[in-house]
Amino acid sequence: MYRILLASIITFLISSCQGNDSKKSGFTIIDSLKIKLDNETNEMASNSQFKNIDDTDYLFRFRDYQSSQNPQQLEVINLTEEKVEKIIDFPMDGPNSFNEMVNFHVHNFDSIFFHNEAFPLTFYLTDTSTIIKQKWEIEDMEIGAGWQYNASPFLIEDKLYFCSISTQSFYPDDQDYIDHKFISYLNLNNGEIKEISSIDYPKIFIENFKNGNWFPASGKPIFYHYNKNIFVGFNMSTEVSIIKQGKVENINLKISSKNLAEAVSIDINDFASNHLHIIGSPQLGKMVYDPYRDKLIRLYKHPLEIDESEDRSNAYFRSKFSLLFFDLNGELAAEIELPKKKFNPSIIIPTEKGLLIDTDNPFNPKNHEDFLEFAHIAFDNMQ
Repeated sequence: MYRILLASIITFLISSCQGNDSKKSGFTIIDSLKIKLDNETNEMASNSQFKNIDDTDYLFRFRDYQSSQNPQQLEVINLTEEKVEKIIDFPMDGPNSFNEMVNFHVHNFDSIFFHNEAFPLTFYLTDTSTIIKQKWEIEDMEIGAGWQYNASPFLIEDKLYFCSISTQSFYPDDQDYIDHKFISYLNLNNGEIKEISSIDYPKIFIENFKNGNWFPASGKPIFYHYNKNIFVGFNMSTEVSIIKQGKVENINLKISSKNLAEAVSIDINDFASNHLHIIGSPQLGKMVYDPYRDKLIRLYKHPLEIDESEDRSNAYFRSKFSLLFFDLNGELAAEIELPKKKFNPSIIIPTEKGLLIDTDNPFNPKNHEDFLEFAHIAFDNMQ
């Protein structure tokens, strides 16, 4: 009897391990891209956007107004021809100035949108000529649109969606922080701002916040859009909201909570401690929808031990990263572990053959500051 029970337990454990291992998928580098940069383009950009325009793949990189080198500069990188096609400087002074821009969205070469942070929140419509074609100033002092690395604005029909924040709660020290709606849109026809009230902060974040704990930097949402679908997530929550034709569908990604950071009570004004905690903590980062395999990809950063004296601007890139592929019902379909110090997964572009991933990791010995390089990977076991 005991032998049968023991055999059953062993069989179950083996099958469970095999089930987890079956989610692991290898990859093969099938080709690479190498774009020559000049002295003006060798600094890491604040934000980037991939866009196919007239059957040509472009990567747009933008440096915001606080950049130490060439602020408010937009790079137009032709990935198809592997070259920097154009560099556009947007003036910060003069009659046609763009005031302290932090984020952007390229609809096409005739419609490029920018916005600043607040006071007043200002949106600009321009093109490659840098002439301001239209300008919207939002007088509501409680609405801002701060710099968000994984929450760039995007256009759906005549609505420009953006990450809205309460300017009264830049520091999450009161209830207003979680009561404020964090995604809004600018109606391009009448200039009105409307909040999306159907999306809330994750339950785990709200509950801990009310109890005096919070996840450093987890209050910043992660956006991704594909066609008319909007994906909203957070880096320390398994909850994802998908807006389809105005209706919200909430899914829970099947990943154990033990693999994510726990809420802690720390000084909200101590940026150094917050930064140290967030870099060292495991987290779900960048979110990408892969239309070729109908999968939602989340970048998973494994926990990392950091010395307080370490350069934190680079420490993040020596983390171990995995790509988690989820079906749209939240089930984990596959996991790909990326080799450490080889990739900079801030740029992930789905292709018919696989994924295009930036390899400009500061710890990569093959990294060269005069080139922007990508590896094109194909999956070994992926439907």
